[in-house]
Amino acid sequence: MSRTEPMTIIRTPRKATGGITGAERIALDAHAQKWIANALCTDPVHRPRLTRAILALYAAAGLARPVVVIVPSPRVLAFAGGFAAAIWWWRANGAATYAAVSEAADAATLEAVFGATEAATRAATRVAVFGATEAATDAATLEAVFGAKYAAVSEATAATRVAVFGATEAAADAATLEAVFGATEAARRAYAATYEATLAATRAATLAATLFLLRRCAAQWGRLYQGGNMWAGWDAYITAFRDVLGLRLPEHEKYAPWEACATEGGFRFMHAKFCLVSDRPEILETDERHRPHSDVGPSHRWRDGWSLYHIHGVRVPAHVVLAPQTITVIEIEAEKNSEVRRVMIDRYGPARFVKDSGAQVVHSLPADFAMVGLRDAKLLRKEVPNDEAIVYVDLLNSTPEPDGTTKRYMLRVDPNAYDGLASRDCLAAAASTWRNRDGSLVFKAPTDYHPVFES
Repeated sequence: MSRTEPMTIIRTPRKATGGITGAERIALDAHAQKWIANALCTDPVHRPRLTRAILALYAAAGLARPVVVIVPSPRVLAFAGGFAAAIWWWRANGAATYAAVSEAADAATLEAVFGATEAATRAATRVAVFGATEAATDAATLEAVFGAKYAAVSEATAATRVAVFGATEAAADAATLEAVFGATEAARRAYAATYEATLAATRAATLAATLFLLRRCAAQWGRLYQGGNMWAGWDAYITAFRDVLGLRLPEHEKYAPWEACATEGGFRFMHAKFCLVSDRPEILETDERHRPHSDVGPSHRWRDGWSLYHIHGVRVPAHVVLAPQTITVIEIEAEKNSEVRRVMIDRYGPARFVKDSGAQVVHSLPADFAMVGLRDAKLLRKEVPNDEAIVYVDLLNSTPEPDGTTKRYMLRVDPNAYDGLASRDCLAAAASTWRNRDGSLVFKAPTDYHPVFES
């Protein structure tokens, strides 16, 4: 069949190929909106329904009935889940001596503790569904469904999914570990003095190793968590084949508990003996693309007060949103994440940042330049690590103020305009700031910019 010829659309309970119809496209829009609403839901979870969904998920995965605990936020889930997993392991495998405890804290042991549970809770649900779905569809249908619809839902949740990894910062505080090992070292020095000191040292060493194990397990909580309604993008994709394209696969039966968990609850920590599930946030603010966003307060706030802050999907420290006036040039230049740094510059004020950070003057024009607005013009360039340079042109306002003075103003310049000439020449920079509604340059060449009247 020629690539220019339309593909035959096939719909059976076991196969969906050939792209999508106009009616299916409309249905997919409604389907995506349903899952976006689920991802952005701020209602408290319904505990009985959520508990039943979790128990069904464990049963589908072939695991024993767990203890189900609903927690107020992902922070509590991360902290409590990691420590509970370590304590549960310790109660079953605890050692009586420092040597045994130290061995238990080894990375290889941790790998074994977390690995088995991780594999068991995923294999019978998500992996099985993905494998069967991909086998039942061809590239054309996959691309049509997965493209805009998955992306729309995913953007509503992706930043939250990444951001939640910050939840265990308090649990993994290095200062606490230092304090524990400091006390152990002090006890060790007294070893030779008396038997009592020796016993104290042994106990302190055991305590230190125990805490080390707990801390290591808590830090690895991310290996056992799943996103619930915050991973709605995947569920929108999988259920679209079933609800819109009509697939009816055997795997859908085992997928049903996963879907219920994604509908009824937030992040969850899956352990062989217990399952912690986070409540939904009470505040979840987004921008027009459904990315977490608020420039006046938290983008997320859970009912225990834990909050996250995002600007157009980029997670930032609280003060960047709540007190942008406290941002400093030193802080901006020390920030290693280019996306966070870009937000900080925007909040600080790009023009102000260029001035305050000692940007390089790459070109200037004389005071008697023919064009009034370009007299004494300066082109300022600030290099930004791992990002595009910030370029501004400093211009003169041709219209005098009521008192007869004239003010200067700065316009941001696209450094790539006119094949990069806008980043090296004041005239080209000024010309590049004139744009059509579609964003294209008004003037084909910088020399075309020569107004006969300036105001």
